[in-house]
Amino acid sequence: MARNNDLIKKRNNNLKQRYYTLSERHPEWKYDAILGLLSKEYYITKRTVTSIINN
Repeated sequence: MARNNDLIKKRNNNLKQRYYTLSERHPEWKYDAILGLLSKEYYITKRTVTSIINN
């Protein structure tokens, strides 16, 4: 399935922004809990979320 690179970049930027807002809003949450929530919201694995955030 071919995907548009612009859509992937937009998804990655949205995911990073969502990660930063969640980590600021809930500093008591563990890193793994935030990754789990994001992986469910964006329908991708925790490993992919980690790669996007660290990239």
